[in-house]
Amino acid sequence: MKTSHDVIARSHQLDGTPDQLTAYYGSWATTYERDVRNVDYQGPRIMADLFTSLQRDGTPTTALDAGCGTGLIGSQLAARAETTLDGLDLSHAMIAEAAKTGTYRLLTSGVDLNLGLREISAHTYDITLCCGVFTPGHVLPVAVEGLLRVTRPGGYVLLSTRKRYLEETNFVEHLNELCAAQRTEVLQRHVDQPYTADETADYWVLASR
Repeated sequence: MKTSHDVIARSHQLDGTPDQLTAYYGSWATTYERDVRNVDYQGPRIMADLFTSLQRDGTPTTALDAGCGTGLIGSQLAARAETTLDGLDLSHAMIAEAAKTGTYRLLTSGVDLNLGLREISAHTYDITLCCGVFTPGHVLPVAVEGLLRVTRPGGYVLLSTRKRYLEETNFVEHLNELCAAQRTEVLQRHVDQPYTADETADYWVLASR
């Protein structure tokens, strides 16, 4: 019998193609939250804490949850400062679950983050969050460029990078290139923080230019 750990580990062996990811998450959506709870997934809580720390004087914020899955970020933010939150994901089934939270203004499925979020105008959001997406078998490091593009100048991009993802990709090198080109700045990097019971992650706060 497959355990929650087995199901999650299998997702990290995917090839990152939209068809394979859509099929896998389509069959996983209704039990996803149970499985990540079983491995003590801390990402959404930590990201929501970072989000709250960046809000200025309770000013209303327009935010995007990129790769929102079943809406765990939305649920974390619901009881916090006033936020207008939109969400998007590749998986139709995961978006259907996120809609049940009642925390999103707009939800969009079928969005491949590797393509630069062309569905969204530049400089739309004050803060963009991306939790649990930069993980093996999912998106490429180039996906960070779309997150920056849709965030207004002076806004923030918050994202998590699973430890093994950093070891297996050129994410840090790519981010350094974006910094050198003055397209972003790393304001905060929280290294080896809690993520799941068996692996840590880094949490980043990037400035949008």
